[in-house]
Amino acid sequence: MAHAKFSLFTGCIVDTPVMGELRILVNGALGIDRSTGRIVGTSESSGTPAKELFEHWTGQQVSEADIETTGLLADQFLMPGFIDTHTHAPQFSFLGIGHDLPLMDWLNKYTFKHESEFKDPELARKFYKGAIDRVIRNGVTFAAYYGTIHLEANRILADTIRNAGQRAFVGKVCMDANSPDYYSESTAESIEQTEEFIKQVLGGQGNCPADTRLVTPIITPRFAPSCSSECLGALGELAKRYQLPIQSHLCENPSEIEFARQCFPECTSYTEIYHKHGLLGNHTIMAHCVHMTAEELVIMRDTGTSISHCPTSNFTLGSGLADIRRFVAQGIPVGLGTDVGGGYTPSILDAMRMAAATNRALIASRRLSGEDLSGRDGVPLEAAEMFFLATQGGARVMGMAESLGSLDAGKLFDALVIDLSAHASPVPSVESTFAISCLSDPVEAWRLRLEQFVFLADDRNISRVYVGGNLIHSKC
Repeated sequence: MAHAKFSLFTGCIVDTPVMGELRILVNGALGIDRSTGRIVGTSESSGTPAKELFEHWTGQQVSEADIETTGLLADQFLMPGFIDTHTHAPQFSFLGIGHDLPLMDWLNKYTFKHESEFKDPELARKFYKGAIDRVIRNGVTFAAYYGTIHLEANRILADTIRNAGQRAFVGKVCMDANSPDYYSESTAESIEQTEEFIKQVLGGQGNCPADTRLVTPIITPRFAPSCSSECLGALGELAKRYQLPIQSHLCENPSEIEFARQCFPECTSYTEIYHKHGLLGNHTIMAHCVHMTAEELVIMRDTGTSISHCPTSNFTLGSGLADIRRFVAQGIPVGLGTDVGGGYTPSILDAMRMAAATNRALIASRRLSGEDLSGRDGVPLEAAEMFFLATQGGARVMGMAESLGSLDAGKLFDALVIDLSAHASPVPSVESTFAISCLSDPVEAWRLRLEQFVFLADDRNISRVYVGGNLIHSKC
């Protein structure tokens, strides 16, 4: 039914519009308008004829021939796509290497050296397709990528992502100060080539609305110490002129924080450096934020700046433990990032599990130090909360909460079909899990099944990946 106007999914449908609250439709139905890639409606019961559902959702007469129906199997469910709010596309070239080093040593020994090699467009052309395919196989429908300083390699990265059908922010990295001679640029080059990259990416996609555009350029000072004050200020102006998001790193590692303060002694904190240069706001994503003062979090909250929590990287590079509960209590939007290659995997499922481990380690440490934890501070992150951070939380961080992150009518259909009974699945069967098989309440059974998904599943369980209603990956 290649010419069907609508798609209908029936079966278990799961999302988390509110942090900590799973919404489970055990026998659900979800309809998509193929012409827009948007969800037109959801229903608790899949027993209603498809024609009636679409006529109710759209207010129009619909023919059965206009509808293609996909029935999910007993151990499958539909969920929003994962959103990776922080990753580095070129760093797949040394994935899993150098995790015995602290951040600044790791950057100097591996990162700058390998990223500098992308001055060769042929390397970018050969390499990026495999990297992006791997991210998609892990169920990431929307990602915020860092590229390199090279204009042509970044253009190739943007084209590769668009051709793969993934949604993404792509940033040309800016580095005009305190960078190796072999991997640096002048201030003029940094600004001019950033603007040229913006024009190339936007110009290649016509005049489509920002929320339906697949690839959006994102202003990307690598981190404050790698940029001059002139460069940071100019990047802030470019973001305003073109109405673009911004991404960078903040308070990841104590030595990095001290370096930033030495580079900008006129600023009272690392966070103030970005604030002073017009780089904070409700379209800004700051990665890590492990070692934040109370004053810095107030700046983040008041400017509407978001945080990408990258627990896998924070563990592997020994940067520290970021306190999710602290951010949430301040009202700061938080999502998850894999931070490849500081992180060793592009799996958001792994980031979810590491977020849980970070939270539990913080709680244990604070209790051992004699701190009396009250309220949510002493409550470990639950599977439903991690599910939120990976989907709706990520959409908030990316400034796309109205269009993505849950399976509500009107939103774009960026979604995953999960198969817990896939070949060689790391998730055990219901029959072998008595804690589930003995339950009579199907909603509670699915809640436990989803907890197993969060803590046990991997890319083998991601059966299909959709972006804007288009199937971009399938194991079928």
